[in-house]
Amino acid sequence: MRFAGLYSGGKDSTFAIAELIQKGHKLCCLIVMHPKNDESMLFHYPTNGLLGRISQVFNVPVIEVYCNLTDQESEALQLEIGVKKAITSFLIQGLSHGCISSNFQLCIIDKICKKYRLNMLSPVWHVQTELYFKTMLNQGYKILITRVAALGLDSSWLGKTITFSNFIQLKKLSEKYGFNLTFEGGEAETLVLDCPLYQKEVVIKEGAVIWDGVRGIFEISEVDLIEKKRPYA
Repeated sequence: MRFAGLYSGGKDSTFAIAELIQKGHKLCCLIVMHPKNDESMLFHYPTNGLLGRISQVFNVPVIEVYCNLTDQESEALQLEIGVKKAITSFLIQGLSHGCISSNFQLCIIDKICKKYRLNMLSPVWHVQTELYFKTMLNQGYKILITRVAALGLDSSWLGKTITFSNFIQLKKLSEKYGFNLTFEGGEAETLVLDCPLYQKEVVIKEGAVIWDGVRGIFEISEVDLIEKKRPYA
């Protein structure tokens, strides 16, 4: 099936695209949404200004859509505009997303897919959390934490790459403080620096931690895309 991938740079949208390609579907383009600020309820905000460059790791065309308003209706409309461009330009038959448990986000995407008779592709919907993380880490995913906004997640997590050992810490913190370990409730946001699907690896050239005492962002101002020394098979 020819599909477009909703891509935020985060672990969920990236893994969803990778799973579909592994199953034989053809990624025709990426749709990258640029929200106005971090008040967006639909889209990732951290690193969004760099996604046009980062998305080159897929080596497919990219549709970038800018959202000037943050209300739900306006953002849904802009998403629909991006999907229509993908249909017209690349004749897609399906649309992938990285929703895991958010009915709010899923319903918006589902409505658009039904309107344009697209298959909604949901590879990570209701995925088992621990197995999910272990699968990504075993496959060589480098997952950087770019934002935290939950009790139990302090500034020390900003700019940190998730590993097997600190995932155990995250799990304990989620159990203690009650935040969603997949981060889908906005508890944190991520950027995938590398995975088997990427043609190049994303390298952070310049970044800084911005912390207000409650929540914060690892603000990345510059990245490089470098050739892999040992390309994945």
